[in-house]
Amino acid sequence: MKTKEFFNAIAANENLSAELREFASAAIEKMNKESASRNSKAAEKRAAENAPFVEAVTNLLQANAKVFTAAEVKDAIEGIDSTSKATAILKMVEGVKVSEVVVNKRVVKGYSL
Repeated sequence: MKTKEFFNAIAANENLSAELREFASAAIEKMNKESASRNSKAAEKRAAENAPFVEAVTNLLQANAKVFTAAEVKDAIEGIDSTSKATAILKMVEGVKVSEVVVNKRVVKGYSL
């Protein structure tokens, strides 16, 4: 049983004292606040790091009327060092269209505007 589950069980138990249930509720609120803070900081940091790449990928897709794979984007833009990062950045681009493309007998996702 995880800590949050434990405190939820205590807060829901009517047979325990009100003081104990209040303590459990306060602990749950504190855990939720810490979790939200941690998640938002990480998301803001990633968005700030990837902002220049999002603009570069948008320009690349607008300049060329072809469908790009994540590997092609990785090779075309300096600083993107993995296809995973390229895929994440492509998902952040507004108005991107996803389609299936056959590359070397494999079906992969293709991205265009």
